[in-house]
This record gives sequence, C-alpha cells and structure tokens, in this order.
Amino acid sequence: MKFIDLFNKKPIIGMVHLLPLPSSPLFDGDLDKIEARAIADTEALIQGGVDAFIIENFGDVPYDNTISLEAYSVMLSITNKIRQMTEIPFGLNIQFNCIEHEWSMAYAAKADFIRVESFVENRIGTHGISFASAPKLMRMKNSYPAKSMIFSDINVKHTYPMTEITMEDAAHEAIESGSDAVIVTGKITGQNPKLEDVQDLKDKIRNIPILIGSGVNSENVNEFLQVADGIIVGSSLKYNGDVYQGIDPLRVKNFMNIVKGHQAFAD
Repeated sequence: MKFIDLFNKKPIIGMVHLLPLPSSPLFDGDLDKIEARAIADTEALIQGGVDAFIIENFGDVPYDNTISLEAYSVMLSITNKIRQMTEIPFGLNIQFNCIEHEWSMAYAAKADFIRVESFVENRIGTHGISFASAPKLMRMKNSYPAKSMIFSDINVKHTYPMTEITMEDAAHEAIESGSDAVIVTGKITGQNPKLEDVQDLKDKIRNIPILIGSGVNSENVNEFLQVADGIIVGSSLKYNGDVYQGIDPLRVKNFMNIVKGHQAFAD
C-alpha cells in the first residue's frame, strides 16, 4: 500500500494518548480508566472528522527502549477494541522506538501504519540510546508482512543525534531504507518545526510524503498544509490545549472546519 492509496487528501492525524500502562512509573492500577479514556478520545476524534489517528503509550514516561508484556497486552487489547469502532485508518506508536513490539502489534491489530522514531538515525535522549532500526524492522516486515506502512521521524523531538546528519540526508536514507513517509517535528512536544525548514526539505525531497509531527494548531495549520503532505496533531485537540487532558470534541470540529479546502494534494 502507498500513502496516496490510504489517503485521498492531506490527512489530519489525531492522537489517542494512552494513560500510563501497567509497569510504567505512573500507572495507578486502574485498567478501566485507561480503556475509558482511550475509547472517549477515539470517539471524539472520529466524530470531529479526523482522517486517521495514532494510538500511543504516551503516559509511560520516562520511556524505555522496550515495553513490558503486561503493558503490551493492555495496549493490544485496547487497540483491538478501538479497531472495531471505526474503519478510518489508524496507526501505532510504542515509545521509544520499540520497533519489534510495534510491528508485531501492528501485525496482530491490522494497523494501517506505525510511527518509528529512530529509523535511519542513532539518537540519544532520556530513554537512553536508540539505534537506527531500519535494518531490523525491514527484515521483520519481510518475515511477517503486515499491511502497515512505516512513517519515520527524522531529527525527532526530545532527542539529540549521535552524529550530525542533515534532514535532507536523513530523508534520503529513510527513502532508501523503505520508509513510506517521513515526519518532521520541533524540538519538544507542542513545538512546531520551522516552516522554512519544511519548505526547504520539500523542495529537495519530492518522492516521499512529509508529515508535520508536532506543534500544529488552528492558527498555523493551513500554513503547514500548503507545504507538507499531512499533519499529526495532539495537544491542540485536547481540552485547554493541554496534552495531558482528554480530546475536546469541540476543538476537533473547529480544527477540521479550519482545514476544509486546504487538504488537496498538490498536482
């Protein structure tokens, strides 16, 4: 499957941020609450008209390079329940760069895509070190070929490169390694990348979709849609714009009304 086969316009991709899962430091023991929030957020995104969404273990800070069996099991259970709610595309992200678990869950849950933080780069962050996962992931994909596409970050937020690499070079490496789209972010959650940097990358890299992965809001979304091929949005759709709150249905509807007429792919 190709990006343009899944989306017939530049997609607005919402976030279903899971509350802390079992074994994570902030888990409070209430599994029902985790599921209820996830279901409510998904319903709000669907009713508001987003084009897709990503289910992510957002609450499991500080992130590790793996996920426990109990957390994986709960996330898969919730994902399968959500999958029964809608036919719009959805993706998975298991922080941080947990590609083996992420691909196996995508395979089991029939996810349309996954988000990979360190696909062709070696990065350092509070989670430790993440090594380029493309070699292992592409071999896994060949071993049990899920339909899921790979959306890979370049210069991902909350991390630092182990060796300097330009966004252009990282994008070229991602293309050669099998990525279906690249994601550009700001330095932290809620911070957007510079529009001119995205434009520069788009001018140089024309054979892969470029998504904006952080910092987009109702005031700047149409500027970014003029350049990028899609938007991943989290904080701006939450109550009071607070990333730790649930999805605000009214914010979703307002956001989607703003982007109407601005989502057509360029010729």
